[in-house]
Amino acid sequence: MTEVFDLAVVGAGIIGALTGRLALDREPGLRVLTLDQGGLNASGLSAGLDVPTGRDARQRELAARSTALYRRLLAERPGLPVRPVDTYWLIGRDGLEGLRRTMAGPRLLEAGPDALAGVFDGLRPSAGQVLLRSDGSSHADVGGLARGLLDAQRAHPGCAVRRGTRVVAVRADGDGHRLVGDGGRTLAWCRSVVLATGPWATHGPFGERVRAAGLRIKKVAAFFLDLKPVDGAPVLIFEDDDAFLLPQPESGRWLFSFTSREWDGSPAAGPPALSGDDRCEATRVLRRYVPSTAGMISGGRAFYDGYTPDRLPLVEAVPGHPGVVVAAGGNGSGYRLAPAIAERALGLLPPLSPGSGHP
Repeated sequence: MTEVFDLAVVGAGIIGALTGRLALDREPGLRVLTLDQGGLNASGLSAGLDVPTGRDARQRELAARSTALYRRLLAERPGLPVRPVDTYWLIGRDGLEGLRRTMAGPRLLEAGPDALAGVFDGLRPSAGQVLLRSDGSSHADVGGLARGLLDAQRAHPGCAVRRGTRVVAVRADGDGHRLVGDGGRTLAWCRSVVLATGPWATHGPFGERVRAAGLRIKKVAAFFLDLKPVDGAPVLIFEDDDAFLLPQPESGRWLFSFTSREWDGSPAAGPPALSGDDRCEATRVLRRYVPSTAGMISGGRAFYDGYTPDRLPLVEAVPGHPGVVVAAGGNGSGYRLAPAIAERALGLLPPLSPGSGHP
């Protein structure tokens, strides 16, 4: 017998997990199914840094809304793995006003030259640079946060989470949709569908539409530094080089995230590898600002994410398929913007009500 749900979310990363959570917040009686397709996802390897900024008004609106939604979520469930973190910025003075315009709520204040004494030995700003501090940032264990949200959904009456279940097609069926798995097997029937498959968005249902919208797959890379953070260590962002140092006190190390320029890989081929070019770029930035850390690189990680031409999430209804929405294109900021992405996706669906429709 085919299982029946009001909403199916394909993808169990942070965007998918929040989509189910926000749907149930609006209508607790909904039957929500989330399908974890079992592949590598960006959420499990994300740095989990939320600095409320945006390159334009649209992105700042998403960032501010996401910050508000995360605060509400944490007030309701204070045990979730999210913590506030101080943030410092190193930037050339000629870029200062541009950085101020990107702020989606936080204040930027100039910090004294000794503000990070004892945190980074040998921090070396140039004469044309300024050290700034901002508030309002947070850091999360994104994989743990998504799992916590999904565990709560699984315990909700009438809801389910299925792991390792691949959806190859979404087909119209009456006044809803049939989710089709490998071999043409029907997985479930649902009234509405949100596809939130992260870097897998170009594969599977409506992948051709995602590709036509210009979404491309890019590697996201980071190295670990074999250096124990001091208590209360802040994030340090190297704005001019699009890189940052994030303390990981639970692991006794720092994570150094930087810009990889490797495009058009495929998650279907497995996780990307860190390359010699990646190591050279990381070493270059570290030597420029904190030379004492350049020799402390010890391992790292890399994953894929979807990037759009305008660096805004791709959240749209699928033409000709009423009740189906694609939510893709984290652009390396999937965790940071996830609540607003999920909210927009739900807003594009027909009104959801418990027990609506039938297979």
